[in-house]
Amino acid sequence: MRKIILLVFALFISTASIHAQKKKDLLEEIDKLRLELKTVKGELNDSRKKEKATLSQVESIQMQVKDLKETNASLLTNMSSFTELSTQKAKNLETSLTSLQEKDKQINTINDAISKSDSIKLATLTVFKNVVGSEGKIAVKNGAVIITVANTLLFGNNDKSVTVEDKAKGFLEKLANVLNSKSDLKIIVEGNSNALNFKDKSIKDNWDLSTRQASAVVRILQNDYKVDPKRMDVLGKSEYGSESIETSTRIIIDPKFDEFYGLVKENMKNSSKG
Repeated sequence: MRKIILLVFALFISTASIHAQKKKDLLEEIDKLRLELKTVKGELNDSRKKEKATLSQVESIQMQVKDLKETNASLLTNMSSFTELSTQKAKNLETSLTSLQEKDKQINTINDAISKSDSIKLATLTVFKNVVGSEGKIAVKNGAVIITVANTLLFGNNDKSVTVEDKAKGFLEKLANVLNSKSDLKIIVEGNSNALNFKDKSIKDNWDLSTRQASAVVRILQNDYKVDPKRMDVLGKSEYGSESIETSTRIIIDPKFDEFYGLVKENMKNSSKG
């Protein structure tokens, strides 16, 4: 009986010892699991933080992508506008260049017309120089040929005479022959007088006298030598004239500027056809 009790006691002690060991092992396992759980929770928290950061980065990248797309679309639109603007500027430049070339052509045409006109004037001047000889003075001013003849040749020694002397008619005839051969020239006969002491009440003053003298010359050219009166004008100047010309008569042979412009216009028309 005693052996049985001892055996039971030994068995109890052994069982208790085993149970205590298992309990210890279980507690250690629990501690280990708790530690692992804590570690896993920490890792989970870290993962969640990383996930949140990643989501934030993804959102930021998505915003950047959106901005880049909008910027790209804006750049494409601007590039299209710039291309259109460049094309328009190129067209405008081409138009301006064409206009400049046309204006250059017009200027050349005008220069050619002026050169031609100057050549005609030079030829006209040469012809009139041969006619005038020593009986008058000849010059060119403002594109016009000006022949200055002393009133003593035309009207004699009486500075108030309005009758052309016979000795002057030979000169006027030669002049008329040239004028009739060049029907495109306009003629102004300008009287210049600074006479004094008008006792003859029929003449009021030097304006009146110079106009009458110029008219007398025009009538000789018209009636005796058939110069077209439509081509001639009369002008009278007195002692108050700005050029202070002595008693003389000036025959101003002026080109018809309307015909000159017509020549320019015709040349421009012909050049545009070419």
